[in-house]
Amino acid sequence: MGTKTVKDKVIDYLSGLFVTERGKRNIERMTEQVKDSNYENLQHFISNSPWDTKGLIIKNSQNVSKKLVGYGLIGCTVDEKANLKKGTKSAGVARQYAGTVGKVENCQVGVYLSLCAGKYASLTNYKLYLPKEWTDDKKRCLEAGIPEDKIVFKTKPQLALEMIKEHISNGVHFDYINGDGLYGNGYEFSKGLEQLGIKYVLDVHSNHDIYLKKPNISVPQKTANKRGRDPKLLKADIESVSISGYVETLKSENFQRIRIRKTTKGWLEAYIHIAKVWVWDKQNNDTAPIEQTLIVRLPVQKKVRPKYSLSNIEFEEQNIEMLAFMQAQRFWIERCFRDNSHDLGMSDYQVRTYKGFNNHMALTCLAMEFVLQQRLKNIELIPLLSYNDIRILLADFIMSRGKNFNLRFDQLIKRHEQRAVDISKHYKFSDLPK
Repeated sequence: MGTKTVKDKVIDYLSGLFVTERGKRNIERMTEQVKDSNYENLQHFISNSPWDTKGLIIKNSQNVSKKLVGYGLIGCTVDEKANLKKGTKSAGVARQYAGTVGKVENCQVGVYLSLCAGKYASLTNYKLYLPKEWTDDKKRCLEAGIPEDKIVFKTKPQLALEMIKEHISNGVHFDYINGDGLYGNGYEFSKGLEQLGIKYVLDVHSNHDIYLKKPNISVPQKTANKRGRDPKLLKADIESVSISGYVETLKSENFQRIRIRKTTKGWLEAYIHIAKVWVWDKQNNDTAPIEQTLIVRLPVQKKVRPKYSLSNIEFEEQNIEMLAFMQAQRFWIERCFRDNSHDLGMSDYQVRTYKGFNNHMALTCLAMEFVLQQRLKNIELIPLLSYNDIRILLADFIMSRGKNFNLRFDQLIKRHEQRAVDISKHYKFSDLPK
């Protein structure tokens, strides 16, 4: 962090994130709650102070990776999150799709990575997405504090690949990548991962074309005595089929009912089908098809949508239970977004500069890594410890200097005992979550 004065501001800012309630984590409210903090100092620290944000994120991601070792395969998940904003001055703000409200709104969009193992996860990297209307306007970018070398349009998959390469170069360990249809439907992202030698499970849309047998890709010979120009375009020698079309041909015996993971309301189960298929990047004129493993997940509950994924994990390399588990792990980055936004202030920032966005996100990732550390440290004593539990205990400790900590802790234990009883009702004795 550099100087001691900056370290003091870090403590003040993090304390404000934990102490202040959701929706009120602006600097003015934070300084009202945190003793001896100063509004002007904190505002400068988060918006303009030149401390090493990137260095903090690298260290944070390394710490998370080390902490998750021993809790199962480590997945690295990519996803984007929008934060609604007013006005036009905040770096990268534009009318664009905001998944938080399911429609086009004025917002900033960040692309994020998380690491997860089992039920434990934490955000480990991020990049602010800059729409073309921003990168095409250099003056606007410079006014928002965007460095000149960052004024280059990059798609969300391109940003994700950059972050994954950063993880690899910094020794951050993970076993596979997963992401939603934005990253699975095009071939740029999956090909980039293949070149890096990384295993992936990426969601795709139901209309994604697949081949059930390996096609031969070539320019067809001109039919004898046929008029016209010679063929020049590549063509497959067999017809493709959409994933949804393929699934319609399957019967119930082609699926296995799989227990994917334990939840607070019993096992998450689904009907799973896997198959060896091939895909062809026709748009880029590839001359060879790509072998993939198709994972089809149909819900046990009718209200849940089917899910389709493609993976470069070979058909015989992994069992169906693990493939289903890996496909389902994308849930945890969405949980990270929810927990961080609700309890750690991820979406509550009120800064306009590019530096301010990066500083705020780095510190919320640091706060999340602290919570992960506490959950793992207390896994035997308090297995149900949540983000909100830790926020409440830490906020009380900061505000009362620990005077009420024992009372708050006893109350937490009683709540957890009752919660454990409620959870146990959804399981047989042998199935109780550990």
